[in-house]
Amino acid sequence: MIVLGHNALDGHWPVSQSIVDTSPPLWAALHVSMSKVAGPFHFLFLYPLLPWVGVMLLGFGASSLFERDAPARKRALLGWGIAITAAFLVLRFIDGYGEPNHWETQPTAARTLIDFLNTTKYPPSLEFLAMTLGPAAIFCAYAERMRGFFTDMFVMFGRVPFAFYVAHFYLLHALSLLLGALQGVPVGQLLTFPPFYPKSYGVSLPLVYAVWVLVIALLYPFCQWVAGVKARSRSWWLSYV
Repeated sequence: MIVLGHNALDGHWPVSQSIVDTSPPLWAALHVSMSKVAGPFHFLFLYPLLPWVGVMLLGFGASSLFERDAPARKRALLGWGIAITAAFLVLRFIDGYGEPNHWETQPTAARTLIDFLNTTKYPPSLEFLAMTLGPAAIFCAYAERMRGFFTDMFVMFGRVPFAFYVAHFYLLHALSLLLGALQGVPVGQLLTFPPFYPKSYGVSLPLVYAVWVLVIALLYPFCQWVAGVKARSRSWWLSYV
């Protein structure tokens, strides 16, 4: 109900222009990304609680699919994946519900496609979830056939999602400080959240992807170690790491 219905609030909920918008009332953070200033502190509400709780509950519910035997699991994942992906295409083409960011025909086909796929992640719209979870389910239906290093790597990262999530923030910030030093940006201007970085800071999109690959590679040994600790230990709290 949350995943399918929360976009019905779009026309009635206070609008936030960006993550650094401080104008909406505090309770609006349940459904939109925003921020609030309290004395010397600037609080950023990046993950709107209501829609992301819906995503997490959906994930817990879908876990039962992976407990089925292999043929039934593949049929279910493939069927759901195709249905959800088709639903995205229909909803996005109609452009009437499920996504506050409407698309328009652009001067070129490539730009039109990019605009068509430009859905909202914060908060995760119904169409964003459909365009990502649908293909992901199809991928999972065939992933068991895969063997080798890349399969093992995906499984290993999947076993330690929270450890990766926390560690990547610190690594990315360290790399941003290094890049800032190379670009001549004072360190003091980078000791903050990325939306507040200087406008002159940054790299091209190909370099962003290169850094993404670098971060994955640098975090691989750490995540492999955490996965090993979880495999050897019976501590209940490690299941959340």
